[in-house]
Amino acid sequence: MQTLSPRIPLSAKIFGWILVAAGLFFAWVYMAAPGSFFPGVSITSHSEQFGLYSTGVRILGSVLGLVIALLLDSAALLALMIATRVFIELGDVVVGLVINSGAPDANTFTLLVLAAVEAFFVVLLVRTVRAHHS
Repeated sequence: MQTLSPRIPLSAKIFGWILVAAGLFFAWVYMAAPGSFFPGVSITSHSEQFGLYSTGVRILGSVLGLVIALLLDSAALLALMIATRVFIELGDVVVGLVINSGAPDANTFTLLVLAAVEAFFVVLLVRTVRAHHS
C-alpha cells in the first residue's frame, strides 16, 4: 500500500530534531530568561512581557508542528513545517535590517544561513515526496 507521504530521510530527520531542541531552548530563553541573553531587556512592562512570552509561544507552536511531522515520519509535513520557518527567518532578516537601518549584523547573517540550510532541506523533502509519487 502506497502511503500519502514517504518517510523522512535520515539527514532531514536529524535536522528536524535539532530544530526541535533549538526551539525548546529559545522558547525557554524568551519566556524564562530573556535578561540573561538579551542585555538591557527588562520584563517589567506589560508590552515587554507580552512580546517575549508571545514569541516564546509562537516558537513552541513551531516546535509542536515539527514534532508531529517527525513522529508521523511524514516528509511532506516536515517540508511544510520547515518551509514556514524559512519564511519566518527571512521575515526576521527584513525586520533586523529595518531596525539596523539596512546594516546587517551577526544575527542577520545567522538567520540568512539558517534560512539557506532550511531551504536546502525543504528542497530535499519536496524531491523525496515527488519521487514517491512518480
